[in-house]
Amino acid sequence: MGYKQTAIALSLTALGLILGNSAAEAFTLNRYTQTEFEALGLNLPWQWTAESRIGRVGDHQVNIHDSTNSHLNREQANYDWVSGQAVDFSLTFDSVAKTLTYIVGDVELSKTNLGVSSFSDLLIRTVAYEYDSRMALMGLSLTDEQGSGRLGWTFNQGCRWGQNCDTTPKYLHISDIVGSFTLTGQSVMSWKDCAIPVNSELAYQLKLSGEKVPEPMGISLFSLALLGFLVKGKPKNKE
Repeated sequence: MGYKQTAIALSLTALGLILGNSAAEAFTLNRYTQTEFEALGLNLPWQWTAESRIGRVGDHQVNIHDSTNSHLNREQANYDWVSGQAVDFSLTFDSVAKTLTYIVGDVELSKTNLGVSSFSDLLIRTVAYEYDSRMALMGLSLTDEQGSGRLGWTFNQGCRWGQNCDTTPKYLHISDIVGSFTLTGQSVMSWKDCAIPVNSELAYQLKLSGEKVPEPMGISLFSLALLGFLVKGKPKNKE
Protein backbone atom coordinates (compact mmCIF):
# COMPACT_ATOMS: atom_id res chain seq x y z
CA MET A 1 0.00 0.00 0.00
CA GLY A 2 1.42 3.41 -0.94
CA TYR A 3 1.83 6.22 1.53
CA LYS A 4 -1.32 8.31 1.75
CA GLN A 5 -0.75 12.03 1.51
CA THR A 6 -3.70 12.75 3.74
CA ALA A 7 -3.01 13.99 7.26
CA ILE A 8 -3.44 11.67 10.19
CA ALA A 9 -5.81 13.07 12.80
CA LEU A 10 -6.48 11.52 16.18
CA SER A 11 -8.35 12.88 19.14
CA LEU A 12 -6.28 12.54 22.26
CA THR A 13 -9.03 10.37 23.72
CA ALA A 14 -8.42 7.75 21.05
CA LEU A 15 -4.68 8.19 21.38
CA GLY A 16 -4.98 7.67 25.12
CA LEU A 17 -6.65 4.32 24.54
CA ILE A 18 -3.83 3.29 22.22
CA LEU A 19 -1.18 4.33 24.74
CA GLY A 20 -3.04 3.16 27.82
CA ASN A 21 -3.35 6.70 29.18
CA SER A 22 -6.90 7.23 30.44
CA ALA A 23 -6.19 10.85 31.39
CA ALA A 24 -5.69 11.82 27.77
CA GLU A 25 -8.59 13.81 26.36
CA ALA A 26 -9.66 17.14 24.94
CA PHE A 27 -7.02 18.43 22.53
CA THR A 28 -6.56 17.14 19.00
CA LEU A 29 -3.48 16.06 17.02
CA ASN A 30 -2.74 16.32 13.31
CA ARG A 31 0.53 15.33 11.70
CA TYR A 32 1.56 16.81 8.34
CA THR A 33 4.35 17.16 5.86
CA GLN A 34 5.13 20.75 4.89
CA THR A 35 3.22 20.37 1.60
CA GLU A 36 0.14 18.99 3.35
CA PHE A 37 0.17 21.71 5.98
CA GLU A 38 0.51 24.53 3.47
CA ALA A 39 -2.31 23.01 1.39
CA LEU A 40 -4.69 23.38 4.33
CA GLY A 41 -4.57 27.17 4.10
CA LEU A 42 -5.38 27.55 7.79
CA ASN A 43 -3.86 31.04 7.96
CA LEU A 44 -3.56 30.84 11.72
CA PRO A 45 -1.85 33.88 13.26
CA TRP A 46 1.22 32.39 14.93
CA GLN A 47 1.76 35.14 17.51
CA TRP A 48 4.57 33.61 19.58
CA THR A 49 7.28 31.02 18.98
CA ALA A 50 9.72 29.22 21.25
CA GLU A 51 12.72 28.08 19.22
CA SER A 52 15.82 25.96 19.71
CA ARG A 53 18.42 26.04 16.94
CA ILE A 54 22.03 25.13 16.51
CA GLY A 55 22.92 28.80 15.94
CA ARG A 56 26.54 29.78 15.50
CA VAL A 57 29.41 31.14 17.58
CA GLY A 58 28.52 34.60 18.88
CA ASP A 59 24.80 34.20 18.23
CA HIS A 60 21.92 32.80 20.31
CA GLN A 61 20.63 29.22 20.22
CA VAL A 62 17.39 29.49 22.24
CA ASN A 63 14.73 32.18 22.01
CA ILE A 64 11.13 33.27 22.49
CA HIS A 65 9.96 35.67 19.77
CA ASP A 66 6.77 37.21 18.43
CA SER A 67 5.55 37.15 14.84
CA THR A 68 7.97 39.93 13.83
CA ASN A 69 10.99 38.10 15.30
CA SER A 70 12.41 41.52 16.14
CA HIS A 71 15.27 41.60 18.63
CA LEU A 72 13.40 44.42 20.38
CA ASN A 73 10.72 41.98 21.57
CA ARG A 74 12.70 38.73 21.77
CA GLU A 75 14.12 36.85 24.74
CA GLN A 76 17.20 34.81 23.84
CA ALA A 77 20.09 32.89 25.36
CA ASN A 78 23.08 30.77 24.43
CA TYR A 79 23.10 27.00 24.69
CA ASP A 80 26.06 24.71 24.06
CA TRP A 81 24.60 21.79 22.11
CA VAL A 82 26.41 18.45 22.08
CA SER A 83 25.89 16.25 19.04
CA GLY A 84 23.72 13.22 19.88
CA GLN A 85 22.93 14.36 23.43
CA ALA A 86 19.31 14.30 24.65
CA VAL A 87 18.19 17.62 26.21
CA ASP A 88 15.03 18.06 28.29
CA PHE A 89 12.77 20.99 27.39
CA SER A 90 9.43 22.41 28.45
CA LEU A 91 7.10 25.19 27.32
CA THR A 92 4.58 26.52 29.83
CA PHE A 93 1.82 29.10 29.48
CA ASP A 94 0.34 30.51 32.70
CA SER A 95 -3.14 31.76 31.78
CA VAL A 96 -3.43 33.77 35.02
CA ALA A 97 -0.08 35.57 34.89
CA LYS A 98 -0.18 35.62 31.06
CA THR A 99 3.42 34.39 31.05
CA LEU A 100 5.21 32.11 28.61
CA THR A 101 8.19 30.17 30.00
CA TYR A 102 10.60 28.12 27.90
CA ILE A 103 13.20 25.87 29.57
CA VAL A 104 15.94 24.08 27.62
CA GLY A 105 18.35 22.10 29.78
CA ASP A 106 19.50 24.59 32.43
CA VAL A 107 18.47 27.67 30.44
CA GLU A 108 15.18 29.41 31.24
CA LEU A 109 13.49 32.17 29.26
CA SER A 110 10.29 33.95 30.24
CA LYS A 111 8.05 36.45 28.46
CA THR A 112 5.11 38.51 29.73
CA ASN A 113 2.92 41.16 28.10
CA LEU A 114 2.13 38.73 25.30
CA GLY A 115 -0.91 40.57 24.02
CA VAL A 116 -2.72 37.22 24.03
CA SER A 117 -5.30 36.10 26.59
CA SER A 118 -5.10 32.38 25.73
CA PHE A 119 -3.58 29.93 23.26
CA SER A 120 -5.67 27.33 21.44
CA ASP A 121 -3.18 26.01 18.86
CA LEU A 122 0.39 24.73 19.08
CA LEU A 123 2.43 23.82 16.02
CA ILE A 124 5.63 21.79 16.46
CA ARG A 125 7.97 22.17 13.48
CA THR A 126 11.35 20.48 12.97
CA VAL A 127 13.98 21.15 10.32
CA ALA A 128 17.28 19.47 9.41
CA TYR A 129 18.59 21.04 6.21
CA GLU A 130 22.28 20.19 6.42
CA TYR A 131 23.46 16.82 5.11
CA ASP A 132 24.71 14.41 7.76
CA SER A 133 22.56 16.09 10.41
CA ARG A 134 19.49 14.94 12.30
CA MET A 135 16.76 16.61 14.39
CA ALA A 136 14.78 14.41 16.78
CA LEU A 137 12.05 15.16 19.32
CA MET A 138 10.82 12.41 21.62
CA GLY A 139 8.81 11.76 24.77
CA LEU A 140 6.40 14.59 23.98
CA SER A 141 3.63 15.16 26.52
CA LEU A 142 1.04 17.92 26.91
CA THR A 143 -1.09 18.93 29.87
CA ASP A 144 -3.79 21.61 29.78
CA GLU A 145 -6.79 22.43 31.99
CA GLN A 146 -8.86 19.58 30.53
CA GLY A 147 -6.42 16.70 30.66
CA SER A 148 -2.98 15.40 29.80
CA GLY A 149 -1.34 12.72 27.74
CA ARG A 150 1.62 11.64 25.66
CA LEU A 151 1.48 12.95 22.12
CA GLY A 152 2.69 9.69 20.71
CA TRP A 153 4.89 11.13 17.96
CA THR A 154 8.66 10.95 17.59
CA PHE A 155 10.17 13.40 15.12
CA ASN A 156 13.33 12.00 13.62
CA GLN A 157 14.44 13.53 10.37
CA GLY A 158 17.48 14.58 8.40
CA CYS A 159 20.28 12.61 6.81
CA ARG A 160 21.85 9.51 8.25
CA TRP A 161 25.47 10.16 7.42
CA GLY A 162 24.70 11.04 3.81
CA GLN A 163 21.99 8.43 3.25
CA ASN A 164 18.21 8.25 3.61
CA CYS A 165 17.96 12.04 3.48
CA ASP A 166 14.70 13.68 4.55
CA THR A 167 15.15 17.44 4.80
CA THR A 168 11.45 18.35 4.44
CA PRO A 169 10.14 20.12 7.58
CA LYS A 170 7.69 18.08 9.66
CA TYR A 171 4.66 19.48 11.48
CA LEU A 172 2.55 18.36 14.43
CA HIS A 173 -0.50 20.58 14.94
CA ILE A 174 -2.19 20.46 18.37
CA SER A 175 -5.53 22.26 18.55
CA ASP A 176 -8.32 22.83 21.09
CA ILE A 177 -5.91 23.61 23.95
CA VAL A 178 -7.68 25.09 26.96
CA GLY A 179 -6.20 27.48 29.55
CA SER A 180 -2.79 26.99 31.11
CA PHE A 181 -0.68 24.26 29.54
CA THR A 182 2.74 22.62 29.69
CA LEU A 183 4.51 20.80 26.87
CA THR A 184 7.48 18.62 27.80
CA GLY A 185 9.88 16.44 25.85
CA GLN A 186 13.45 15.79 24.81
CA SER A 187 15.38 16.99 21.79
CA VAL A 188 18.46 15.51 20.12
CA MET A 189 20.53 17.37 17.54
CA SER A 190 23.13 15.33 15.66
CA TRP A 191 25.73 16.37 13.10
CA LYS A 192 29.19 15.55 11.80
CA ASP A 193 32.09 17.83 12.69
CA CYS A 194 33.00 18.18 9.02
CA ALA A 195 29.54 19.65 8.21
CA ILE A 196 28.25 21.55 11.23
CA PRO A 197 24.89 23.27 10.51
CA VAL A 198 24.47 26.95 11.41
CA ASN A 199 21.65 29.19 12.59
CA SER A 200 18.28 27.50 11.90
CA GLU A 201 19.51 24.78 9.54
CA LEU A 202 19.06 22.39 12.46
CA ALA A 203 16.20 23.45 14.71
CA TYR A 204 12.73 22.97 16.12
CA GLN A 205 10.01 25.54 16.74
CA LEU A 206 6.99 25.59 19.02
CA LYS A 207 4.57 28.06 17.43
CA LEU A 208 1.50 29.37 19.27
CA SER A 209 -1.78 30.90 18.14
CA GLY A 210 -4.58 32.22 20.32
CA GLU A 211 -6.97 34.97 21.29
CA LYS A 212 -5.68 38.53 21.37
CA VAL A 213 -6.28 40.61 24.47
CA PRO A 214 -9.37 42.76 23.71
CA GLU A 215 -8.55 46.41 23.19
CA PRO A 216 -10.27 48.81 25.60
CA MET A 217 -13.41 50.37 24.20
CA GLY A 218 -13.06 53.99 23.22
CA ILE A 219 -14.85 56.72 21.35
CA SER A 220 -13.64 57.32 17.82
CA LEU A 221 -12.84 60.78 16.50
CA PHE A 222 -15.87 60.50 14.24
CA SER A 223 -18.09 59.72 17.24
CA LEU A 224 -16.65 62.68 19.15
CA ALA A 225 -17.25 64.97 16.19
CA LEU A 226 -20.80 63.71 15.83
CA LEU A 227 -21.44 64.13 19.54
CA GLY A 228 -20.10 67.67 19.40
CA PHE A 229 -22.36 68.48 16.47
CA LEU A 230 -25.45 67.16 18.26
CA VAL A 231 -24.65 69.07 21.46
CA LYS A 232 -23.90 72.25 19.55
CA GLY A 233 -27.03 71.99 17.41
CA LYS A 234 -29.38 71.18 20.29
CA PRO A 235 -31.83 74.06 20.87
CA LYS A 236 -31.67 75.79 24.22
CA ASN A 237 -34.53 75.29 26.62
CA LYS A 238 -36.76 78.32 26.93
CA GLU A 239 -37.03 79.73 30.42
